[in-house]
Amino acid sequence: MNTRSTDDAAARTRLRRRQQQSVPGGSRWARFVAPPKGVVRRRTIALVETLVATLVVLALGMAFDRADPLFMHSGFGWIWIVPVVIALRYGSIVGACSGLVLLGGWFVLYPGVAVPHPGLGAAALATLDREASFPVDFFFGGFVLTLLCGQFGDIWTTRLRQARVSHDYLSERLSILMRNQYMLRLSHERLEQDLMSRPATLRDTLVRLREFAFAQDATPAQQGDVALVGAQAFLDTAAQACQFDTARIYAWRGGHPAKVAAASIGPAFELDEHDSLLREALETRSLVHVASAENQHAAHSAYLACVPLVDAFDNPIGLLVVKRMPFLALTLENLQFLLVLCHFYADGVRHASVTRGMLAAFPACPYEFALDYARLVHLARESQVSSSLVALVFENDERSQPWFQHVLRTRRALDAQWALHTDQHLAMLTLMPLSGEGAIDGYLRRIEETLQAQYGVTFESARVAVYSMPVPDHAEVDALRRLLERCNVGA
Repeated sequence: MNTRSTDDAAARTRLRRRQQQSVPGGSRWARFVAPPKGVVRRRTIALVETLVATLVVLALGMAFDRADPLFMHSGFGWIWIVPVVIALRYGSIVGACSGLVLLGGWFVLYPGVAVPHPGLGAAALATLDREASFPVDFFFGGFVLTLLCGQFGDIWTTRLRQARVSHDYLSERLSILMRNQYMLRLSHERLEQDLMSRPATLRDTLVRLREFAFAQDATPAQQGDVALVGAQAFLDTAAQACQFDTARIYAWRGGHPAKVAAASIGPAFELDEHDSLLREALETRSLVHVASAENQHAAHSAYLACVPLVDAFDNPIGLLVVKRMPFLALTLENLQFLLVLCHFYADGVRHASVTRGMLAAFPACPYEFALDYARLVHLARESQVSSSLVALVFENDERSQPWFQHVLRTRRALDAQWALHTDQHLAMLTLMPLSGEGAIDGYLRRIEETLQAQYGVTFESARVAVYSMPVPDHAEVDALRRLLERCNVGA
């Protein structure tokens, strides 16, 4: 147990180091000058910090040179370094406030200097001493430099925020793809080992989970922070596939499992929050069973396995506790099979509510397309990250069939496709995440070049209609319906 704790601590240390070296991280000085996400001061604190920093610099200037605390006669405006740094840190507006503090300091620290009035004539202005007049060049140049640096900071802060959003989205997709790849490998192994003895295969089980997760009559369990849609159906399916007799699912509430079970199978039992196996599962947020317990206390647990239901965002939504199962079913392969089912169900719970409207409006829409479309609508609404939807419409005849199949095979790994068939047309909808008009032009050019290289046709000669639209940030169902109407296809 000590070795495992040491490894977990080392892994957390490496993860923290990678996060600090990422885009929003860096050295301590870099994090102080440009605070990362979650550490950015509020505007009032920024103004207070700006005022204090500028006054401190003015005080230091008085200490070094009481006659010229702003260092106007030093040959370089060193005092403007403070507004420049503040503008890079907080933006042009706050940097300009620091410059205004310096301007006010000039009126206070240089009381004997004459300020030219705008109403004075040319002769009166000429009589003023050149060194005793208001330093227009000094302050004008300083303000211009501060505003330019502030504009640079504002632009790159926005770009970093968009890059962070794109990175989070791609990390989520990578996590889901890794889980899908693991499910595919595991399904092949299970088919080779016990296809005839198992009551249900992994493919059939996942199809069943996908069906009831988006059923209109699925009853959600409201005992926790997240509504566990189809919890009882999932538990029945998992019990049949993994061959356990007594188990319960508890929704997640306030950082710990709820007292009341969201779904149960077999004889009822109360959840023991002090059970060592349960506490280890909650601490590690991974599957823990009696065979994997490294200490004697967990080996004497009242439960056989505990599986936290964790979604793709690494957020817990529930807990599955298995109390009884046949001895021959308590194998590592069977428990891994149960873990895969729990991950698949947890990924679907968060997105079931947002995709249910899409699937209700378009029953023929693939699940992957509906899920990605809902995610990209959320990104466009929350972070203004643009994505695109492209539709290629072919004629439904013998000549166009090979071309349509060719486009279907040339899908990028990040894209999601939806193929529609009618009596007159064949339509291919391609959802392109994090892509604007330039990416659409590149995609269409690539498709047309491959069609011309393999079949000797272009979009014009093949009579292919091209439609596109940006992914909307609201009314996503209506926008997609209008696009299908333009394509002359129904869904």
